[in-house]
Parts: sequence; C-alpha cells; structure tokens
Amino acid sequence: MENFLRIFGWPHELLHVLALLLIGRRPESVNRTHVDIPADLSTRQYVFVAGLPALIFGGAALISFIAFLEAPDIAHSVLRLVITGIFSIAAFGTMGDIALIIERIMTDKPPT
Repeated sequence: MENFLRIFGWPHELLHVLALLLIGRRPESVNRTHVDIPADLSTRQYVFVAGLPALIFGGAALISFIAFLEAPDIAHSVLRLVITGIFSIAAFGTMGDIALIIERIMTDKPPT
C-alpha cells in the first residue's frame, strides 16, 4: 500500500489543489495522502474539487483501454494494457472521493 501512495498520492492530491485553484480557493492543508478542502464550498464546488481526480484518472483509463483495443500489434497491445492498468489503479484510488461526494449530495438540503 505504501508503494501505491508513493506513486499515486501526490498526483491525486495535486488534482484536488488544482481544482481549488480553478475556483479561486486555496486548500487548508496539503500532504501526500490528504487535502483539507474548505468546509464553506457549495455542493457544486465540492463535487468539482473532490471529483476532478476521478474524472481525470477514470477518463485516462477509458481512453487507454480504447487505445488498447485498437492496438496494431502485440507490442503496442502490451504497452497500452500496462498504461490502462496504471490509470485503472489510479482511478480505483478515487473511490473514497466518490463516496464523500455521494454523502455530501445525500445530506445536502434541496433549494427552497
């Protein structure tokens, strides 16, 4: 597990930081395994900030899988399968973020 955190921790957390910067906010704190997202974000902002890594890594896994299916020979197939595996592991690492997004949406009050 420690090796996965070394490889995927910073890219994942820096995508949260990038999302915060894109909406004009800064994280409260950042480390290799966690970014403290400000509590006063709207639900839409929170979904964007928490979901950006899932969007990037999941999209990259899907694109690399499609590239794998269209590989012209075995060497390209192997390389593209390895890339798909790497992005799939990174996408799997975003399941906690997705759970937090679902929790936030379920507890959000409907607009009146």
